[in-house]
Amino acid sequence: MKEPVDRKGKFLLGDGDCFVFCKGMNSLKNLLYFNLVSLLSFQINLVGEEIFSHSVKTEKKPWTSKSFLNDPSDFQFAIVADRTGGPRAGVFPKAVSKLNELRPEFVITVGDMIKGGAGNRDVGKLMGEWEEFNSFIKGFDMPFFYLPGNHDVGNEVADEIWDELYGVRYYSFVYKDVLFLCLNTQGGPGSKPALLEDEQIKWALHELRKNQQVRWTIVFMHQPLWLMEEGILIRKNGNKELRRTDTGWPRVAKELKKRRHTVFAGHVHHYGKYLRNKTSFYTLGTTGGGSQLRGEAFGEFDHATWITMTDEGPRMANLLIDGIMKDDVTKESHQIFWRSLVFEEYFQKGSVLDGKELTLIIKNPFEFKIDGRLSWIQPTHKNVEVEPMNSNVSLLAGKEKILKFKLQGMGESKKRGFKSLPKLEVRFKSEDHSFDFEMLMDVPIEK
Repeated sequence: MKEPVDRKGKFLLGDGDCFVFCKGMNSLKNLLYFNLVSLLSFQINLVGEEIFSHSVKTEKKPWTSKSFLNDPSDFQFAIVADRTGGPRAGVFPKAVSKLNELRPEFVITVGDMIKGGAGNRDVGKLMGEWEEFNSFIKGFDMPFFYLPGNHDVGNEVADEIWDELYGVRYYSFVYKDVLFLCLNTQGGPGSKPALLEDEQIKWALHELRKNQQVRWTIVFMHQPLWLMEEGILIRKNGNKELRRTDTGWPRVAKELKKRRHTVFAGHVHHYGKYLRNKTSFYTLGTTGGGSQLRGEAFGEFDHATWITMTDEGPRMANLLIDGIMKDDVTKESHQIFWRSLVFEEYFQKGSVLDGKELTLIIKNPFEFKIDGRLSWIQPTHKNVEVEPMNSNVSLLAGKEKILKFKLQGMGESKKRGFKSLPKLEVRFKSEDHSFDFEMLMDVPIEK
């Protein structure tokens, strides 16, 4: 039997499946501690097999020696970004559904949940927008933490509604020894640009000093105050101008320098990572908010930010909303659908295709309506035309439709056949169900 000592010289108490660490046993105090730990180790080992057990009797094992990533102090949560500022329907509810599949311990926002706006004082309209948003939030299986953006508050009416619904506009909480500091960057009614009022700054400094021993601090804000302090290049009267704002943020940032921390913001609808205070600051993209969606290089995409909190700090990953798929993304009925998409015709290699017809029978196997569009994609060197080029299809549950396409050669291709052929792009979706289908079909010709 090997000596129960690891590489660092710590004693390992246990049978190999479960370990308890102790640094020394020279004193009576340590001896008593050793006895207590031994008892605890015994109790832990009673359930050790429930954690991990195996049937392998050989010295060599068919798995690596890395420890399981099951530290009880670690936890996972998700951050959602701007939903408004040009909201795109359906994205945020989709994010709710998909995050439920990932099971974070909670979800938090960086603001801009409703259309609102500082100029909107219509109580009925504002309440209606909150009712709509909260109908989405009811879908979460876990707690959701609100944080105001410039679309959510910013005038006396909107502020009062927020206070009535959610109590406070800035707050903090501690979860598993991590401090979450949630700031309101709309410091005063209609405050544009962003502002932290003296009262909120004093409160934030108090919360930080009160929680000096936490293992990490994560700050959430809507408008990225550090960028506004540094200055944002704008165009005014045809000229470029550096607009700098005194937000009050440096007073909070100075206190944050004394501790390990990370900062998240929204508002700009562009994802970006910054190094400030010798740590990571982030602006997030969108979760349904206005965006050109030009992709990663521009930081424009719909996403949720996934955080695994460790003792070494947050481990972060950005999850594209469309990249999170439920277990029923392709059910048997889906397979029945796409396997049925076969042209009725089949052409021999080298045959003249000019004037030929293609027949496609589309059947809806689902218990709900589906809507689709079929579009022919031409090759770079176009030598064929297809009529019709585009077709819209709407199918009720269990119904089918027959589509016919005519191939017409251009120039020499009428005699010699086609050198390159178009592809048929087939797209179907359902507005009320999680069905979003896309595939490409080749002209059915012998390879």
